[in-house]
Amino acid sequence: MENRKKLPEFSLSGWLSDHMTHKMVFVIVLVALAGWFILCGLFLSYLEDYVDTTYDSGILRADDAAQQAGAFYIGCGGDAAAMNSYLERENLYCTVRDAGGRLLYERMDMGPDMELTASGWTEMELSQGETVKIQVWERAMERNEINQTLRSNAFLAISVLDACIFLVVAVAMYLLVVGPIIRLRQTMRRYYEKGERPARTQRRDEVGKLQNAFADLVEAVECKEQAERRLIASISHDIKTPLTSVMGYSERLQSPELSPEKREKYQELVYEKALRIKAVVDEFDEYLDAGLKDNAPMVLTTAGELCEKLQREYADELADAGAVFTVRCGCSEAQLVCSWEHIRRLFGNLISNSFQHGGAEKLTLELTCEREGVQVIFRFRDNGRGVPCEELQRIFEPLYTSDQGRKVSGLGLSICKSIVRAHGGSISAENDPRGGLCIRIALPEVHI
Repeated sequence: MENRKKLPEFSLSGWLSDHMTHKMVFVIVLVALAGWFILCGLFLSYLEDYVDTTYDSGILRADDAAQQAGAFYIGCGGDAAAMNSYLERENLYCTVRDAGGRLLYERMDMGPDMELTASGWTEMELSQGETVKIQVWERAMERNEINQTLRSNAFLAISVLDACIFLVVAVAMYLLVVGPIIRLRQTMRRYYEKGERPARTQRRDEVGKLQNAFADLVEAVECKEQAERRLIASISHDIKTPLTSVMGYSERLQSPELSPEKREKYQELVYEKALRIKAVVDEFDEYLDAGLKDNAPMVLTTAGELCEKLQREYADELADAGAVFTVRCGCSEAQLVCSWEHIRRLFGNLISNSFQHGGAEKLTLELTCEREGVQVIFRFRDNGRGVPCEELQRIFEPLYTSDQGRKVSGLGLSICKSIVRAHGGSISAENDPRGGLCIRIALPEVHI
């Protein structure tokens, strides 16, 4: 039986906490539905009440008008002229019939566009003992009058509903968006005014991600500041030591009693210390320039051509120094976009690092090149003593060095990292199982 892929379970709380847009959509839909139900309920209820009230009040007025018209008819003794005057004054229309249905009186002289509402009726007993049925009609309400009344009441009801909806949306917006942003702004202000580090949050929406990104940024800035302080302290130390010697020997050279032999020796020492200071400054300049990708031309080349250039560049020099350097390329056709000057500096620093810290009696260096997925992987190995595991993650930090005597400034591998990053790649280190250190460099392969 095939294993069916299990669908992820849906959680409303998780869905709401992941993105602020989810919360806003949820609130808007909820408010819209609530507004629709409330509006329909209130408005339809109002319409029903309005119709019932209008109809009932019309019937009651008509019944009352029928009673009054009947009383007036009896009082005037059935005088048609008096009855016409009364009905015209009251804006009513009327018929009077006897018990047998015979029409005794009628006023129904309405215009062609006039409409009447159903009216009330009543029975009255005349002085002769006869019974008459009096039915009265009122003029229908004008359309404008109905519209105006309905509009004013509906406007009031809808205005109250809109105010309630606006209040709910405003509170929701403040709780979901404005409030968290204000707190985040206060957190930022406390950081740059008082130096308080921002705390991370468990929120998973955009505001939570923004606060955590700010916390990461603060951490990165503080790490950068620490690195800059270490850089200044290291450069100061590496320059101060030979500079102190230069000043001491220069002071001695001013003595007239100094022998020619010592004078010559002191001059050589001053020159040697000056060269050391220059080396530190040059390495610092190289570190600053290493990550500037735009300063060096980037050209299309193949991994095979690059490996051949590196072998020609360093093979003879390393052989003269008593080291063995082998290069093997397993993906000669793989294409790369890189700067030859920077790549040469990269492997030059790696070779120099192996000479200074490898500690092997007969140094053996090996460079291999292979394709892994969409990357070209260079592995540079030596047969030295390697690096303690706890220091592998730190060797690419600026100014980190295992040289306790501080004879070097510790920028070589950091320069390598800057060069690799400028080429869009990554660099890492590990101890080779055969012994020594292995530097892994991954550069993106280009397909044209």
